[in-house]
Amino acid sequence: MFFKNKINIFIKLAIPVALLFIFAGAETRADAPPLPVSKTQALNSLQERLEQEKDQKSTLQKKLKSTKKKLKQTKADLLKIAKSVQRNEAALQNLETQITALSAERKGIEQRLEQDYGSIANLILALERMSRIPPEALIIRPGAPLQTAQTAMLLKSVLPSVHKRTESLSADLKRLQTIRTTLDQNRQDTLKTKTQLKTKKMAMADLLNTREKLYKKTNSNYAQSARNVKRIAKEARSLQDLLTKLAENERSKSRAAEAKKAQSSNRKTKTVSFFMPGHGKAQTPVSGIITTGYGETDSIGATSRGLTIQGRSAALVVAPMGGVVRFAGTFKNYGHMVILEHKKGYHSLLAGFERIDTVVGQTVAAGEPMGQLPSSSSRGTNPALYYELRYKGQPVNPSAKISDLKS
Repeated sequence: MFFKNKINIFIKLAIPVALLFIFAGAETRADAPPLPVSKTQALNSLQERLEQEKDQKSTLQKKLKSTKKKLKQTKADLLKIAKSVQRNEAALQNLETQITALSAERKGIEQRLEQDYGSIANLILALERMSRIPPEALIIRPGAPLQTAQTAMLLKSVLPSVHKRTESLSADLKRLQTIRTTLDQNRQDTLKTKTQLKTKKMAMADLLNTREKLYKKTNSNYAQSARNVKRIAKEARSLQDLLTKLAENERSKSRAAEAKKAQSSNRKTKTVSFFMPGHGKAQTPVSGIITTGYGETDSIGATSRGLTIQGRSAALVVAPMGGVVRFAGTFKNYGHMVILEHKKGYHSLLAGFERIDTVVGQTVAAGEPMGQLPSSSSRGTNPALYYELRYKGQPVNPSAKISDLKS
């Protein structure tokens, strides 16, 4: 009986305690978030990150598009100012040629005048003295009639020649005055054109700097490409070897791009295709005079495989046709050189730069600035550019082909 009472008391005490633990546990479980709610939050967080990345990608694409648009406008401005610069350089070269020729002509006329002044002056003085002798004095002098007749005959034969020389002298004097006036005008025009040229070149330098910065922004791998091309140039033994290695390098890059495109096609991502501009309006790369033509003997006695064009000091060099820069730097005895690849298997080689204003991989239009010639030549003459055009690796005559190439 005693134990039964004890058990009843234990049961009565245990039941409330048990209920207390049960309710406490229930409250604890109610405070913790359910498992499905936790997964939803994680998914929402991931979705937010994806949206942020999409927004960032969209912003970057807009910036890239804006940068490309600025680059395109900069290139258009460069083409315009380059044409103006070359017109000024051509005008200056023409003025300087005229000044040289007129100065030489003026010197020749002045020398002739100095020689004629003495002889004509003596003849005029003699005629002047003869005109002052009275006819009566001539008659009464011994032998005067005969001498008078002889003098008259002599004067009759000499006077036309004297008259002709006098006319020539007068023409020389007029021409000399014209030359002096023209020279003064040419010098004024030269000074004005040089001032314009200086201003335009300063504006062009700013545009070139902008073009380089914009190109770097739109092409993240330009530095690697430049290093790769520099390595190829170091390994190349000759110009033909350089061209071959550059072509192999481009084929390798194309295969890599195709492989990347094939891999990304399954993910439906857009791949930017390589762009090769058209030839455009083909032109000589620098304003100047062709001193050595294709096939002629050059300064070292070899047969020239291109054109040597003598330009002004620090003359602007432009792309002869639209293309892509495959090499820009120093190569063996060619000095500073640029190689452009064009459509239809053509390549342009331009050598003789003092400064190169383009980089490997850059696309250029016909007439777009590439750099400039030296300020002076080592031989004391105007600097010259060597321009070689190749078709499928073989030199061709630029003068013959340049008018046939079309976009």
